[in-house]
Amino acid sequence: MYEPWVSHLGTASLLKHLEIAEYSVEKFNDVSIPEPHATDLLEQIKDVIAVTFSLDDLATRERRNSSPTHPERLSAGDLVHLHSVCGSTATLTQECVEFIEPLRSRLDYIRSVIGNGTINSQLGSQGWYRETYEGLKLRAEVLRILFSAINLLHHKNDSDEDGHLSAEATSFASILKYQIVWVSPKLHDAADNHGTSVVCFSPIMGAVATNECQLRKAVAAAAAVTLHVPASLNKHFAIGRSVKSFYTGRDKQMAKLKAAFDDGAYHGQKRFVVYGLGGSGKTELALKYAEDYVQNFWGVFFVDASSRKNASGSYSEIAKIGGVEPNEKAAKNWLATRDLPWLLIVDNADDDEIRLEELLPAGTKGCILITSRNPAHRSYGTVGERYLELLPMEKEEANLLILRAAEEPSPWTKTVKDSANVLCQALGYLPLALVHAGKAILLGLCSWHGYLTLNDRQVQRIRRERIHQRSRSLARNRRRVEEDDTNMNVFSSYEILYQSLTSSQDQSFQDAVELLHVFSYLHFQNIRLDILINAAINPLKEARQREKEASEDRELQQKLMNPKRRTWSIWIREQVIHLTQYLDTPPSVPAALKNPDGLGESRFEDELHVRLSMALTVLVSRSLITKQDRYESRYSMHPLVHKWVRERPDMAVSQQALWCQVAANILSKDILLPPLGDTEDERKMRRELLPHIIHVRSCQQVIRDMLEENRTRRKFHWLMIVIDFGRLQAVEAARFSRVYSECGLFNEALDLQSKARAFITQTLGEEHLLSIQITLVLAGTLHELSRVSEAVQLQRRVYDICVKSLSQDHPLTLKVTDLLGSSLCFQGRWTESLNLHEKAVEGLSNVFGDAHENTLKAIGNLARVYLRRLEFEKAAELQEIAWKGMKKRMGESHIETLVCLEDLALSYVKLGEHHLAECHNMMTFVLEHRTKALGKEQPYTLLAMCNLGRVKLAMGQYDEAARYIKEAVTIAERNLGEDHFGVLAGKMYYAQALVHQGRCEEAEEIFCTVVDKQQYKKASDEYGEHPDRIVALWYLTGCLERQGKFQKALEICEGLVESLQRIGGKGLGTKHKFAILLQEEVLKLKKKIRGDVQSGAEDWDIPEL
Repeated sequence: MYEPWVSHLGTASLLKHLEIAEYSVEKFNDVSIPEPHATDLLEQIKDVIAVTFSLDDLATRERRNSSPTHPERLSAGDLVHLHSVCGSTATLTQECVEFIEPLRSRLDYIRSVIGNGTINSQLGSQGWYRETYEGLKLRAEVLRILFSAINLLHHKNDSDEDGHLSAEATSFASILKYQIVWVSPKLHDAADNHGTSVVCFSPIMGAVATNECQLRKAVAAAAAVTLHVPASLNKHFAIGRSVKSFYTGRDKQMAKLKAAFDDGAYHGQKRFVVYGLGGSGKTELALKYAEDYVQNFWGVFFVDASSRKNASGSYSEIAKIGGVEPNEKAAKNWLATRDLPWLLIVDNADDDEIRLEELLPAGTKGCILITSRNPAHRSYGTVGERYLELLPMEKEEANLLILRAAEEPSPWTKTVKDSANVLCQALGYLPLALVHAGKAILLGLCSWHGYLTLNDRQVQRIRRERIHQRSRSLARNRRRVEEDDTNMNVFSSYEILYQSLTSSQDQSFQDAVELLHVFSYLHFQNIRLDILINAAINPLKEARQREKEASEDRELQQKLMNPKRRTWSIWIREQVIHLTQYLDTPPSVPAALKNPDGLGESRFEDELHVRLSMALTVLVSRSLITKQDRYESRYSMHPLVHKWVRERPDMAVSQQALWCQVAANILSKDILLPPLGDTEDERKMRRELLPHIIHVRSCQQVIRDMLEENRTRRKFHWLMIVIDFGRLQAVEAARFSRVYSECGLFNEALDLQSKARAFITQTLGEEHLLSIQITLVLAGTLHELSRVSEAVQLQRRVYDICVKSLSQDHPLTLKVTDLLGSSLCFQGRWTESLNLHEKAVEGLSNVFGDAHENTLKAIGNLARVYLRRLEFEKAAELQEIAWKGMKKRMGESHIETLVCLEDLALSYVKLGEHHLAECHNMMTFVLEHRTKALGKEQPYTLLAMCNLGRVKLAMGQYDEAARYIKEAVTIAERNLGEDHFGVLAGKMYYAQALVHQGRCEEAEEIFCTVVDKQQYKKASDEYGEHPDRIVALWYLTGCLERQGKFQKALEICEGLVESLQRIGGKGLGTKHKFAILLQEEVLKLKKKIRGDVQSGAEDWDIPEL
């Protein structure tokens, strides 16, 4: 891949020093009130580790090759450049070592001189601190430049099918050019501040000098590599919608934005605030800036800050772009760790109850443009003039905007211009009101002269209706009244357009009105046409699936030896449900989505496209919605219009409840229930529904609150609307929970599933198929939340019901048997788990055959029990059968096939060194395909990363193993929480890697944290122990033994002997093979304590339970 020089970058030595320094700073800062300077230094060390790891990966790959790859790819001149870049890299890595080598002794010196009592306030005052921090920061940036230069040399001769420079080469060239421009001023600043060198002094280590010339030489070497290709820096542009084609003016304000974000002297996070009245064009200005200067940013992103939930949903969308877990924490971390320039538009941050700093990514990177109606938020600006108040447009700009919106033919007559001027003045020069006025004139709803009369009528009607509403509802607070008065011109101009729709009998106009009401209860951005079409088509797919399942069930009943008939109670309950469904009014949907003629799926979809497109065109032509881009059918609404549609003057609460439920019905129908909806495109579509689901549920809560308020104010309560949790709500909750679960929001999914299960079991009984299915789904969610004990209780209950009502050999009973066995295996109840899995494998094989995926999955689960019993040959034999079968039936990259391959690799690790290379290839394959299919921060991707680290550990690649496992654990802890069982297991293996590195003191601290029994309480069985904790304690004894702490290790082993009495139930833990190993270890430790044997740090294999 690269020339031999790449394999000698000095990164391995630097990484060892960095890991020691990282531990030293963490230990120094392990106090009740962390030292801010120590925290900053720790983050900087982590930053250097990240770039060094990237370089080391290049070097490691080169060292594995016996000879250079593709030497003919590089010319003689390129080889000279590569030699220069690699030489500079090696020099800088050595400089970094010189910076951090004395760090541990310096921190120890501070502790010894100052004492623990006053450490917190002293680090920043040390003479060496600033030089060390800034020196590492600058070298990290230059090392990134060198990394880009090496990659650019590798790709410089790559081309696409058309002969153009490849996307990879163009990307690296653009990145490299930007990095050099970004760093060069900092090198000049460093030279101005320190002359030609930096001298760091310590009372212990003395002076350490580094030459800034080396940094300049390194940047010059990288600059010489730069290709003459057009730089196209922007990679991500996700702002929700495009700027209106008739955007006009605001040149002065745009210049202020540009000057602020072009400020090269400011090295922190650049933030600028635009505030002003609603409808003044704040969002449009922000989007226009993003479009005009898109090439200045690698990524442009958008956050809807109108509510806390909406902001979280926006960050979830950004997380998907970054390939990380779809949650706010992951997205913020992803942005905060990007080295390339990005712009984040935080729009509509109006609510003073939301702390704006909580919505912003941490750190010093990136540019953030905030729009708000709240003047208090201007304090968050950091660059340029920091903020600007966007006042109504200037007279000339406003006149031009309304004329363009009305598409008035030019040249404009004096009469038209005078009329436009009068309208602009009357509408307060607010852009949104001007656009709506222009559209009304364009559509012929009124003339230039007649618009004001029509507008005045709407203003008077709105005020009358609002006064009537205020007299009968307490829900309207003073702030909302003020908003009405402030935005009256916008609202009245909108109402004119709305009335033009309702007054027409044309089908497309009536459809447009209904869609407008639906959209107002969805999130105002990224409203896809697919949302509407799928809501209409999916019921046909589900009906076809029900017919298929009924046919399969009839065939199954014929196969079963002793099929049980449904009980009378189930039959009666089903008849009642069928009757209720027949008498119930069908869930409301817009007329455009109905299929009264019973058309087939394909023909119905074609008609939907035509009818919906006509209605959407009507809305777009009036600027009531905006098409986000030219090629995809995605739409958005202005936030003010979005809110106004929901709260129109003549909109009663009952009407709001109706349209909110219609929107919820559409979203619910978009979500297919298993086994449907299993393709990657369908999963992606569901993830995009999350912001809409969050918004419609928040609207439902607002409506419930208003209904309750109205109810309590009534003198007589006999006539009122009551929203209860019924069949419709149960179906909705079950479907919505699938989206929450797939987005990693398990607590929200749990709440919805619990409500749905309570209704279904109460209505149909626990033994009904739907009750069983929702209970199993709920148990799975509990398992994801580490509440394994609760999950097992539910699974046991379902198992008993299935055996009683369906028989032991029914496929559903066998699947439940397999699931319960897996949960019990996780808890350490291996004997019971083994029995259940053997029943499941035998039964599923009889029903489906040996090659069916259900049977193969059960075989794989059975193999896991043997692995836990330390019967590695048997485990590997079964896992090989499962993997080969799944590979043939489902494909080698299917998610379930990858699970089997991963399990097989972990078994092979235990079978000896001759399997390790194959194990490494297996886990690499699993990690690559999970990263591609699920994202790099999805929990199962992190599991693969951790398991690859375990394989490397077995291969003796201790440094690489530690890095892989630590990276996985860091991400998992951020996304899942520190007490998640996956995080605890990952920390355990990371500590074990540290033991092999000889860093036993650090490892011991981690082990002591991991073995805290309270953390396993939710996952342990009723006997109070968990196998993962026992493994961690076992590894801890090895760590202590290596340090010569034999007595402490013996005490832990003796405690493990007692723990084995409690795991597995009925004393079965003492019959495990591990009990024999434990007894041997106890005897060995006793001999070492007595001095009967030599104590050493010999490497001994620690079995995995």
